[in-house]
Amino acid sequence: MFNKRVKIFVFTVFALILQACASKPGPNLASKASLIHPQITTKAEVLQFLGPPVQIFTFPDGKEEWYYYYRVKNFWEKVPILRTYKGEDYTEILKIVIKGDKVIDCIYYTVSPPKNQ
Repeated sequence: MFNKRVKIFVFTVFALILQACASKPGPNLASKASLIHPQITTKAEVLQFLGPPVQIFTFPDGKEEWYYYYRVKNFWEKVPILRTYKGEDYTEILKIVIKGDKVIDCIYYTVSPPKNQ
């Protein structure tokens, strides 16, 4: 009886640790970028698909650059012993250029942090 309780306890603790370490899925900016079509998509549709941008730059010629970011973190980042494991670690960036009410350009790219030597 005691052995069974210990096994259940160990299993429960292990499951809780795994759940705490699991990464949550992000917005997947690449798939959202596929919803944006230059010369067709409007500013209101961009807001509907993606919500408000993280940054907006406005230029004298009336163009606006809207930026959306999502950081994909190293899965092991929060685990003290395994922190140095080199898993995924990059930032997704979606840049949308708008003039008037229409999207004129949509660019998706990723940036990785510098590698430690």
